[in-house]
Amino acid sequence: MSSIPTLVLAVTGVHAAQFGARGQKAFEGRDGSIGRSEDCDWVLSASGVSRVHAMIRCLNGIYFIEDRSTNGMLLNGVPLVKGDPSALKHGDRLQIDTFEVSVSVQVAGAAAVPPAPPAPQDVFSTSPLPAAAPMPMARDPLDDFLDLGPASRPPADAGLIPDPVAPAGGSLDPLSFLDEPFAPSPSPAAPSPDWNHTPGVSDHFRPPLQEGQRAAQMLPENWDLTVGDFGAPAASTPAPAPAPVPAPAPPPAAWTPPAPAPAPAPAGAAMPADIEQMLSIVVDGVMDVLRARAEIKNTFRLPVTIIQRSENNPLKFAPNAEEALQKILSPPNAAFLSGPSAFDDAFDDIRCHQMAMLAGVRAAFESLLAHFNPDRFEQEADGGKRSAFAGKGRYWEKYREHFEGLAKNPDECFRRLFGDEFARAYEEQLARLKSARRNAARR
Repeated sequence: MSSIPTLVLAVTGVHAAQFGARGQKAFEGRDGSIGRSEDCDWVLSASGVSRVHAMIRCLNGIYFIEDRSTNGMLLNGVPLVKGDPSALKHGDRLQIDTFEVSVSVQVAGAAAVPPAPPAPQDVFSTSPLPAAAPMPMARDPLDDFLDLGPASRPPADAGLIPDPVAPAGGSLDPLSFLDEPFAPSPSPAAPSPDWNHTPGVSDHFRPPLQEGQRAAQMLPENWDLTVGDFGAPAASTPAPAPAPVPAPAPPPAAWTPPAPAPAPAPAGAAMPADIEQMLSIVVDGVMDVLRARAEIKNTFRLPVTIIQRSENNPLKFAPNAEEALQKILSPPNAAFLSGPSAFDDAFDDIRCHQMAMLAGVRAAFESLLAHFNPDRFEQEADGGKRSAFAGKGRYWEKYREHFEGLAKNPDECFRRLFGDEFARAYEEQLARLKSARRNAARR
């Protein structure tokens, strides 16, 4: 199932009935167009709608709208910058001509979460096994450590019951160390890796010696002195019970299961409790500065950053700080910058913008001084020729006429006297800064 959400646009209000079924359009993870032309994906037939009024872009699950119209359009009551893509989120409102359009971002249903596996059994737990599970069939916790399957394990008490056909004097004979008092002690046999972990009662169980087993052996005269070191015979056994088998030696160190590693500390244990809030404030502030930069560039008709197929900065195109953080902290992908790259790119653009702004304002101020230079007004008033009979009153009248002409159209006056020179100097300074940055990166 695709994880890309679906964008649904629908005409609302008094015009909803005018379009009927055509009043709603779904964009399922793809680009599209909106306009009056029949070639558009969503056709809105109205005189105030351009042939191609807007373009819908889908990039990595985020939908953007780009104004291509003549009359403009609104997003949540704010005019869109023509040619500058803006991110759409669930609940937004668009205004296209006289049509109110609701924005809905529908995410496909997530797959069912598989049930969690049962918690692993603690190998050091002392709780008894369930009553329904017989002891010989219970799985030893060391099987996992020694990579032994259930089929390869002998029964838990197999090492304690003697083989009826085994020769006398086997390894279970507690008095075997007295066979040859003066002979060197043999090396102890390597213990079996299959250690018995049944309850302690069965660990001390030992069958009686067979009759006549030690008849041919000579016992030392002081053998009776060792009786006090062993347990008394069981009352139910008619024959004297032999001494119990000494406790087995502990398993080799190589087979000792490692102690469980301590649980790692939570990732944010050493961080302030409000680190998430602080990070969100920082990201939101950077996005506000970048938006203000885009508005200034649009005012002076400077080229704005447009969305591309790869390496887009989420701080510039995400609709809010939460979406930007999600993209920044996600694994790197071709569509968006992530991690330090996104912040480096954003702060570098802000730094260059500030330097270019200073250069643009200075150049525009010098242009204003040159425009209102008295010598220029005198030359225009005299027609390029100075006259000895020209009075100062004539120059003043010429200045007033010029000022009144400028005041008739303030927007055009601002663009001609200030904006054009500002934009020229801004672009030149920005190009110099970017060239210097590229040269420094090559070194």
